[in-house]
Amino acid sequence: MKELPARSSGRATGTALVLAALCGCQELLPVVESEDLTRPGFSIELILSFDEFAETARVYGGYGRASELAGGFVAHEFGGQSEGGGPRGPGLEAATLMRFGRYPRAAQVLDTTGTLRPDSSLTFLSGRVLARFDTIGSVREGPVEVVAHALSEPWDGVSATWEYSVDTVGHRVAWSRPGGGLVEEIASAVWDPETGDSVGIPVDSAWIAQWADTTDLGRGVRLSTTTPGVRLRVTGSVLRLDTRPSVNPDTIIVLPAGPEATTFIYAPAPSQPRKTLRVGGAPAWRTVLSIDIPRVLEGPGELCDAVGCPVEIGEDHVSFAALRLVTRAGARAFAPSDTLSIDVRSVLAPQFLPKSPLGPSRLGLGGKWLSHELFEPPAGELVEIALTSLVRDLLRGETAAGDPITNTVALLSTFEPVSLEYHTFEGAASPDAPGLRLILNFSREN
Repeated sequence: MKELPARSSGRATGTALVLAALCGCQELLPVVESEDLTRPGFSIELILSFDEFAETARVYGGYGRASELAGGFVAHEFGGQSEGGGPRGPGLEAATLMRFGRYPRAAQVLDTTGTLRPDSSLTFLSGRVLARFDTIGSVREGPVEVVAHALSEPWDGVSATWEYSVDTVGHRVAWSRPGGGLVEEIASAVWDPETGDSVGIPVDSAWIAQWADTTDLGRGVRLSTTTPGVRLRVTGSVLRLDTRPSVNPDTIIVLPAGPEATTFIYAPAPSQPRKTLRVGGAPAWRTVLSIDIPRVLEGPGELCDAVGCPVEIGEDHVSFAALRLVTRAGARAFAPSDTLSIDVRSVLAPQFLPKSPLGPSRLGLGGKWLSHELFEPPAGELVEIALTSLVRDLLRGETAAGDPITNTVALLSTFEPVSLEYHTFEGAASPDAPGLRLILNFSREN
């Protein structure tokens, strides 16, 4: 096996080709792991550079909201904003906001005779904010101090950000102070991941009484940390109420009040990438590629001798296709701490970007899972994302079902948003720019 210079029409000049004559599938390409990728005849592996298969690569942000994660993050002086070894920026600050719903109106309680009875005359005494953390998706060393503050300014549980208590279309209200406005400390507690995944913060009777007013849009809890270098993922929260029932006033029972609204706010927000590609985050980022695959080859010589040149590439020639991306260590504040997945979808109406509708997944259920270790410094790991059906559709000019196909695709999170963290890849101007790997098969009759 030897590497041969590529000769092709149009933009495929300079492509690396590997050619093998396969007689009855007795000889296989060393890069091929399955005989299904090759058929009798000639097989060629092409590694197209970015300029040879793509027209543009653009990154769009702002998809979804942090509140859609159904959890949150807590961070203090974590990481920095620099990418690729650049100047270090301010660390990440993050807080989770929670507003608890209506207290239970009744409960089944054992009375003084031991009989289970409904009781709708309940007295709420005190309580605890119970927060659960993702022990794997959190970044910390040792115990962490978690602090609960009471919010006082009206806030929107869907749109609130670090700067704004309300941030909807045509309506913005800034916090009196960034990060939650005027707050009052309730209490703090130390979370030790060695003892469990939850921490309870005591709440006295005054706050319990105040939060019972469900018309007060300023009520709520701001969960944060004072421990530097920490980023915790909050997976859930509940307010546990110490309650005195009227049918048995000498007994204290614990009743839950679930969250009515949960979101998280953070600063500084990541800036628009200029030299890298990005997928994920909250709100989410997408990388959009416009693809232009060469349809004619004029080499190498062995192929021309066998089937004649120029050779037109059709969908039937494609045994395998994969987008090749090289990972990059991005800003540590938003670096993956756990395995996350990405997806590829066709952009159905590129003229309406960034709001264009997308087609179904090209990767199937679950997308492509990428380990966080691929993005740890110094990164530079090669990742392949199989796109065989997409490439065949592009060469065919329509989908297998006969539906229209565009040459624009989006790389995005399988769900948007799925995490504060995002994936960073080398951009189009990098020496490690995205590439496209093709395995093509030609019979001697082509």
